[in-house]
Amino acid sequence: MINEDEKKLGALFLCILNSKISIKECIKRSKLDAEEISKIISSPQFQKYFKTESKDELLISCKTNWISKEIARTITLNNSEMEIIEKTIKEKFLIHIAKYWEENGEIKRDFEIRRLSEWVISEFVFVSGFAMWFREKENEDKTDLSELLSKATGNNIQASANIEFDKDRLQLVNGIPSQLLRKIMNINPAGKIAYRSLDMAIMKAMSEGNSDIAKSMKKETNKTKPWWKPW
Repeated sequence: MINEDEKKLGALFLCILNSKISIKECIKRSKLDAEEISKIISSPQFQKYFKTESKDELLISCKTNWISKEIARTITLNNSEMEIIEKTIKEKFLIHIAKYWEENGEIKRDFEIRRLSEWVISEFVFVSGFAMWFREKENEDKTDLSELLSKATGNNIQASANIEFDKDRLQLVNGIPSQLLRKIMNINPAGKIAYRSLDMAIMKAMSEGNSDIAKSMKKETNKTKPWWKPW
């Protein structure tokens, strides 16, 4: 059960992101009142999310080092891997979610179903799943689909294609080595879902465009473990 303070935490964090803003601006962006904001930023359990500084007025900004610590709780990281993740998050993550969580001019997520930390980690994992798929299959300027099609049909097929995908989204993790990326991808099911969703999209498009491939896929699925089943 997600309590009201955690929902307000999420709303406040997303209204600030990579900004440094006043209480007045927080009220305007988050729709929270001054008392609610003060309660959140002064609560010991939420202090890891925000930092404040006083000049002519109190300014609030977001911390990001908690994200790498959350990741380190779920997978084993050596010092160099931790440094890579910390650098990636510090330089890219808030900018990334400001772009990809934007809906109709507002950056938001449904905090009725997930906490802020769960949304953040799942985004990192989800993007890692997409990125891992392309790293395994990209060959020069095209995506090699030979192994995927051969496994799905039971035949030896050589194929490549230009895949339409918003690869700018993958910039978030482009500085992360593949071995570490695979660890992140496996933190929770979101990474495998992202990876397999690309498999399924490709196979759906290929089967709809080629009846022979569709028949081979159906035959192969009946006699072996289906290619599309998650790991």
